[in-house]
Amino acid sequence: MRDLNETITPCSLLSATKGWYLLNVYWLAFRNKKKVRTGELANRLDSSPASVSEMLRKLAADSFLEYEKYAGVEMTPRGTTIAESLAWRQCVVTSFFDLVLVHDIDGHTGYRIGYTIPEDGIHRLREWIECPSIGTCRHIGEGSDDCLVEVCIES
Repeated sequence: MRDLNETITPCSLLSATKGWYLLNVYWLAFRNKKKVRTGELANRLDSSPASVSEMLRKLAADSFLEYEKYAGVEMTPRGTTIAESLAWRQCVVTSFFDLVLVHDIDGHTGYRIGYTIPEDGIHRLREWIECPSIGTCRHIGEGSDDCLVEVCIES
């Protein structure tokens, strides 16, 4: 079996919107160490519970999540792998803007840029920064609402 990270980019597997939802489920699941409830995700995304439920069903149909109506949602191993890759891309972009361009961007903007840039572009940006760490990236650490990457993930 081929390694997912070497053969397929996360952006080729799902739309930017699906990726954003998956990334936010990942963030909530990681932070809270529990199933993510539809209302909780709707609040985080400032979206209606009905829209969130519809997207969760789509992500579950693609095997990124396990979704049970009224019980919440859990990440699958496949979904976790994709979400971690998307988080890493977001982290590289956010760190590049922060450390090289000395310009602060929010997490959603970092995600959108990271999603859009081709794989080789992300690696080129990565060459400009040291591995994001608590010492270099102000988005990493306790209490940060923007960080989805707790440790340096090399790809």
